[in-house]
Parts: sequence; structure tokens; C-alpha cells
Amino acid sequence: MSIAPEEGSNRWLLLASAMVSFFAVGMTFFAVPPLVGTLRAEFALTNLAIGFLMGAIAVPAVALSLPLGAALDRWPPRAAGLAGLATMLAGSVMFAAAPGYGWLLAGRLVFGVGALLVNLLLARLLSVAFAGRELALAMGLFTATYPASMIALFTLHPVIEARLGWRGEMGLLVVLVVVAIPLHAVAAPRRLPQGPRRAGPGRGPRAFPAALVALGVAWMLYFAAFAAAPTFGPEWAGGGAAGLLATSLITWVALVGAPLVGVGIDRSGRPRLWCVAGLGVMAATLGLMAAGALPAAVAMAALGLAAAVVPPAVYSLPARLVPPERTGFAFGFITALSNLGALAGPAFAGAVRDATPAWGPVWGCLAVAALAGAAAAALVRPRPARLPDGTEG
Repeated sequence: MSIAPEEGSNRWLLLASAMVSFFAVGMTFFAVPPLVGTLRAEFALTNLAIGFLMGAIAVPAVALSLPLGAALDRWPPRAAGLAGLATMLAGSVMFAAAPGYGWLLAGRLVFGVGALLVNLLLARLLSVAFAGRELALAMGLFTATYPASMIALFTLHPVIEARLGWRGEMGLLVVLVVVAIPLHAVAAPRRLPQGPRRAGPGRGPRAFPAALVALGVAWMLYFAAFAAAPTFGPEWAGGGAAGLLATSLITWVALVGAPLVGVGIDRSGRPRLWCVAGLGVMAATLGLMAAGALPAAVAMAALGLAAAVVPPAVYSLPARLVPPERTGFAFGFITALSNLGALAGPAFAGAVRDATPAWGPVWGCLAVAALAGAAAAALVRPRPARLPDGTEG
């Protein structure tokens, strides 16, 4: 099933628009790490409070991913995307103008609602537009936007904050969301082709296939480690501009590697094995960081390799695990779990960091999480392919 030409622009224009919107999501998600010192001084925050602030953007997804994912199988995509971007705009304004910590949290929460809707919608649209042809490549380019946003923010932050202040810097993120709105209006289809009528997504013994549950757990544990690493990585890497530069290696490697991984997944047809391998690399790297056995630059580059592999592999799997009419629900389910990881990972790492001056316990706990994620990913088994006569074989 593909998007009809009369229902929107071609799939590559859709991909380009999706990347701009996702870039806006990523820029705001990663806004906290460069501002840790500034926010800590201005609002007298602890590391635990910083961790909660980093993860707050993921809170709405924990409760809303499932219903929104199922609803997006029916809602008109253009209107839904515009609503999500408008909500992102409101949240980014709240954060930039926040007079206190409570407003910072509220801005992250409101932005998180819009970002969730946009994230689920874009994954759903791309899985339809690229179904059966270059899907992993499209997902690789799409997910590479996330590290690209971190690169841009971490690289430009010192200059922008020095000239505009942190509120001015956050104001530029508001402008980015504004730019994404008309692009989505042009590229997104008004509606998607309708599949056969079906029972609600929460009914029946196959509502949550074991493979989908395993994928969700793996994605959750990946995000717990991934969200915590760039939050506290700059401080571990020496702090200041040098620490930000070293940590940005995660995203440089992911930016270059994710599209190449997408091509590799399309050719090999084995996204599950790529996912297991990526989480294994992450676990080994964090374990070596806990032991103090890796220089900062090498460690961040290795984490970037994992970040290049896991997201396109995960985003390529839901369409292989559930029928096409349930893809939005599947993305909603794994997104709920990934955002639970993004919420818990930085907060837990911040609490461990408050409790001890040593970095070993922080990275060691995250290594265990990544290793458990690799074990969960190994349990993912795609559903049998549907044959032309409608049976599964």
C-alpha cells in the first residue's frame, strides 16, 4: 500500500518534510544537556532535577502513545501533523520564556505531546509510502535527523548562547518549528488509503504479539541508555566546549552511519540481527566506560555506531510484525516504551550521579540496561509473510 499521488506529494518530498519536523523534535529534545550549567545556576537545580527535565519531554508518550498510535490509523495525517506541530510550538515558547523550574517542566511536557503525535505520524506515513521498497533506507535517513539535530545544537550552542543568551537560543528553536509547519502542510497527504474494517487494536489474544513486546522492551532499554549518555556525557568528557564536542561524536557517527545501515538492512533483510548487534556494541562500550578503559572520543564514537544501527533497525520492524492496518498501533506501543526509557534513564543516572562522585556506577548500570535490550531484541521474530491468496506462509 502506498500513498496515491493525488493525496500528497511524492514519497521523497514527504521524507524531506518529515526530516525537517523530526529535526525540530530532536533539537528541543537535546536542548537540556548544553544548558545544564546555566539552568543549574539560574534555577538552583540538582542533577536529579536535571534528569527529570531531560526526561519530561517523554512523559506524555508513556500514557498517550497507544491511543494516539491507534487513532493515527484513522485520523487524516495532514491535519494531525499540523495539530502536533502547533502543540510543539506552544511548548517551545513556554520553555524559552519560563520564569521558573515548574514552567521549564511544563514546556517540556507540552512539547512532548506534540512531538509524540508528530513522531508517530511520520513513522506511520513513511512505513506506508516506502512499504516494500527502500523502507530501511528511508528510516535510516529519517532517524539520522535526530543525531543531526544534536550535532547542530552542541556545535553552535557556545556561540549562540554567548550572543543571544539561553532564552534567545531557545527562541531559535521556536522559529524552527514555525518553518516545519508549512512544509508539512505541502508534503503530507490529506488521507491514507483505507484498509478493511477491523476490531479495535486492544482486543483479542494477538493484540500484543510476543515479538512486538520484545521489540518494545529492547527499544525502551536502548533509549534509557541513549538518553542518559548525552545528558551526562559532556561532563564525563571534561565539561565545557570540549566535553560537548567529544559527546557530539555520538551524533556525527550516527548521522553518517544510519543511512548506510538502512541500505545494509534493505539488502540483508535482517533488521533483528542489526538491532541485537547495535545494542551489544552499546553495552560493551558503556561497560568499558565504567571501567575507565576508553578515552572519551573513542567511547562517544562507539556509542554513535550503536545509535546509527539500532533506530533504523527498530523502525523497520513494526511493519514486519503486525498487519498493515495495525502499524500505527504498533508504533504507538513501542514509542510508549521508548519514552518510558527516555524518562527513566536520565533520572536514574542523575540519582546515581548525586549519590556517588564516581562515574563507574552510572555507566555500569546503563551497560546492564543495554545488554538486557540486546537479549530482548534477540527474541523478535517477524510474522510469516502473507501470500497472494491471503494466507500466511
